[in-house]
Amino acid sequence: MRLQAWRRIGAILTAALGLACVCGLPALAKAPTAPERPRIEMSVRASQAADMFSELTIDSPALAARIARAERLPAERTDCYTDLEVAVQDAQGRNKQYRLERKGNLWDEAAQQMLRLSPDASQRLLAYAETLRRRHYGKLMDWNEARNVVTRKSMFTIVDLESGLSFRVQRRAGSDHADVQPISREDSKVMKQIYGGKWSWQRRAIVVSKDGARIAASMNGMPHGGDGIPDNGFNGHFCVHFLGSSSHRSDTPDPAHQLMVHKASGSLRSYFDSASPQVLAASFVEALNQKDGEMLRLIWSDASADRIAAMDRLIGRLESIYVKRTRTAERDDVQDDKLSAAVALPLLVRLQDRGTLHCELRFEFARSSPHLPWRIAEVASDHSSLIP
Repeated sequence: MRLQAWRRIGAILTAALGLACVCGLPALAKAPTAPERPRIEMSVRASQAADMFSELTIDSPALAARIARAERLPAERTDCYTDLEVAVQDAQGRNKQYRLERKGNLWDEAAQQMLRLSPDASQRLLAYAETLRRRHYGKLMDWNEARNVVTRKSMFTIVDLESGLSFRVQRRAGSDHADVQPISREDSKVMKQIYGGKWSWQRRAIVVSKDGARIAASMNGMPHGGDGIPDNGFNGHFCVHFLGSSSHRSDTPDPAHQLMVHKASGSLRSYFDSASPQVLAASFVEALNQKDGEMLRLIWSDASADRIAAMDRLIGRLESIYVKRTRTAERDDVQDDKLSAAVALPLLVRLQDRGTLHCELRFEFARSSPHLPWRIAEVASDHSSLIP
């Protein structure tokens, strides 16, 4: 698929469930109809800014009625899926927007209320959510397995999870990851459009599609190294990373690529819960570079409202932020039984209003048990222009 990718493709899964799945960019306007039965629409997208989305329509007046009758409790903040939205339409055609909690309840963000649902209703919503998310994201596949799917000289399709645009490539080389090239000038044109008309080293979450397999992956957008396909408008190759793959210069997986691989599989939450302090710190910086406030809040789940506001202001001023590749920045020697840890990352930062800065971010981590995930306790900078 090319520029027409993800143009409102729909399929009824089962009449018994009254459920339909749609992947779209963008959604087409619906013709006016008579008052409809109450129904529920669930949508998923990799980020709130993503144009690509998948949508599920649940034709179940009984479930919609349970939601309408649910007990409402005050809740300023709940543990919700960051990529899911639920819209409930009543018999009069009025829509109400909710977020889905991981326990299966609904959160009304505007009213700051949690809708407590019955266990049966919660389980149904969670089952629908998992069905939708599986259709939207790619599968996590280790590089040792993925390399046997995207074999050398094989061709496959790359779908960008933010824009929904897709293009065709061929794997030319690469032993630690896939070195690939666009097949035609049109493919190179689409890829450059994904990167806003300018080649970039920025990592992007993608789904690799080949022979029915849909694999979570990450790409950069910078032509480099050897060429191989003539007259394709791309001088060199670019890199595609999968779970556990590494760069040519290191045996350690690139944190930014691995972050995008997990974003492409919809598994960021579990990735952060199992990550070391060093990986969390590097992911925090990459989320800033991606200007992804949702991802930052997922990494720093306990951040105060003031801290969230400060991060949002920084994102608004930020051009780019990268970790300087030093031995200190790459070392990860926190012992398994520790309950606290500190990580300092040297950074190269470009701000719209201050130019280039060389500074450092210092992270403090804590957990109450060696068996629990690490959590960010504090983030500080040695430069007040970054995080005061």
